[in-house]
Amino acid sequence: MPAFSQTLILKHFWANNPSLSSAPSANKTDEDLYKEDEEFFDFYEDVYLEASKFGVVEECVVCDNVGDHMLGHVYIKFNDEEDAADCLTSFKSRHYGGRMTDVEFSPVTDFRESRCRQFDDQCCKRGGFCNFMHIKKVPPKFVRSLREEAREAKAKMDEERRKEKEERRGRSESSGSSRSRSRSRSRSED
Repeated sequence: MPAFSQTLILKHFWANNPSLSSAPSANKTDEDLYKEDEEFFDFYEDVYLEASKFGVVEECVVCDNVGDHMLGHVYIKFNDEEDAADCLTSFKSRHYGGRMTDVEFSPVTDFRESRCRQFDDQCCKRGGFCNFMHIKKVPPKFVRSLREEAREAKAKMDEERRKEKEERRGRSESSGSSRSRSRSRSRSED
């Protein structure tokens, strides 16, 4: 793995069920499909918004492969390598779903080159055991809404930090002036 990258891999992070992932959709009820989608979108939202706290997320992809070497992998590509490094540091010490996160830098920066085009065309003969990424589909409208939510959260956080700085500055200025007054009083009393 590279020492630095704008992309992180969270290994085995998405707890997809291999028996469900490889099962044909025809064997699933509408209720099963709806429940799977809801669980996945909740998970995706959690990951996307948490990662966005560290910087602009360009892409977040989740592998739907069932081979052990790719099972549940999540890739997060940041706009900036330093943001990815900050996220990596924070995620390394966390638990999610009762498990410690296994996160590191990834050499993958162009998901078009690593995705299975046959899967995208719904004709991959290797199924979930393919060595190319079978990327779970996320509606673009959903991703846009998450980007907007992340921008709003960042703007709110930036405003709160600005107010905190102003308050600290105001307290230090007022305490600094009272100290200088007390020093001048003590000098005049001598």
